[in-house]
Amino acid sequence: MTTPAVPPTPPARTTPPRPARRAVLGAGAGLAATGALSACSGFSTGGDSSDDASGDATGGSSTQLTMLTWAGDAEAKAFQALADGFEAQSGTTVKIQVVPYSEILTAVDTGLRTPTPPDLFRVSYTDVGVYREQGVLAELPDAGDLEGSFLPAFWSAVTDDDGTYGIPQHTDTSMLLLNTAAVASAGIGALPTSPDDAWTWEQFTDVLGRIRPTRADTFAFAANWQRAGAFRWLNFVDQAGGRLLTEDLTDVAADDPGLLKALTYTRDLFRNGLVPPSGAARGQAASDLFTNQTVATCFGGDFLLPDFEAAGFEYTATFLPRDVNASADLGGNALVAVQDSPNREAALEFLRYCAGQQQVADFCAATTVLPTRSDIDPASLQFAVRPDLMRLYVQQAEAIRTELVEQVVVPSFNAVNAQLRDRLDEAFLGSDDDTTALRKITDGVRSVLQR
Repeated sequence: MTTPAVPPTPPARTTPPRPARRAVLGAGAGLAATGALSACSGFSTGGDSSDDASGDATGGSSTQLTMLTWAGDAEAKAFQALADGFEAQSGTTVKIQVVPYSEILTAVDTGLRTPTPPDLFRVSYTDVGVYREQGVLAELPDAGDLEGSFLPAFWSAVTDDDGTYGIPQHTDTSMLLLNTAAVASAGIGALPTSPDDAWTWEQFTDVLGRIRPTRADTFAFAANWQRAGAFRWLNFVDQAGGRLLTEDLTDVAADDPGLLKALTYTRDLFRNGLVPPSGAARGQAASDLFTNQTVATCFGGDFLLPDFEAAGFEYTATFLPRDVNASADLGGNALVAVQDSPNREAALEFLRYCAGQQQVADFCAATTVLPTRSDIDPASLQFAVRPDLMRLYVQQAEAIRTELVEQVVVPSFNAVNAQLRDRLDEAFLGSDDDTTALRKITDGVRSVLQR
């Protein structure tokens, strides 16, 4: 997801599980679809014009919206460009209030308890459900007019049986990054050219074992499952053909053989000395371990490419390893409006503006993330950083699978993710046998699903 690599642990939220309707289509399907980019034209929320505080392009308006977000430099500029474009079109100003990622949940929750809540905020797909359950989010009117323009999995991430509660602004996913010099001695030859041709788990382990450290503190690999990224361990589960949650998403699939297979494989990475202890689930971000050259390879999201470019060494990328399936993680964020905002109608207008084809395309190109609209060809975007690698990320995103997406957007997933973080850390660094370690993981997840 497009978050800093080492977000401090967000406060866990739990809500009672609700029956899920998520018949999600393939997340990656359509990422290569083509479509001409055009500026977004005017639109209407269908609300009573007497209550619409957004003003118009000619008459102006005194309304000012506030949107809370975390953002790097490129994202902050891209959000400001959206605000400027919306003001030029509607006359409504949007104040982009950037806070550190470690403070975003606190800032949002504190603001929601005040008489003047934020009008909008940015939220990860894994957190949309819990805010929806709490009645915080405003329903997007006339959502059906937009639905056909978005890839179904991402639209489903902001939609439930009652309505649509935000717009899926963008997505991202992970790939394997390799320090060119550090892996030169491994003799690995040509890198895989598609997700379906990616190294198998066995081949991947063999490659890691052939990397010869250049320093005493160098290890072969780190996965990006630290802290709030603990859910990315489920990549391995899905690759093994397994699942964490049952198909109805109400319980843990504790006896799923793919769970045990994934845990054994990932624990072996630690037991065989291929991953540093600091790369466990509560440890240092994989991207930091990569940029400071503690590890020769890592899993990393496309949004991190600007950080890797600044690291001062050459690197390249290839696809995530595969087992039964080729599978990649769901990343990205939604933009949502607050139900109790006095400027709700104007805030919803801004969401619809941000969902426009040209706006999504421009934001993704500037910030090195991938579009969620089916009518944008990612290959046509002029990505600001490493367009050669972004073409590979586009292919990798096609391996985001329905079976994984539906499990990480349930309302209680924030609490599930916290359990994964804690129990995986114990498993990776502890001495329990694999079956016992897995039972502690599944017991912990079940405890928050049943609250």
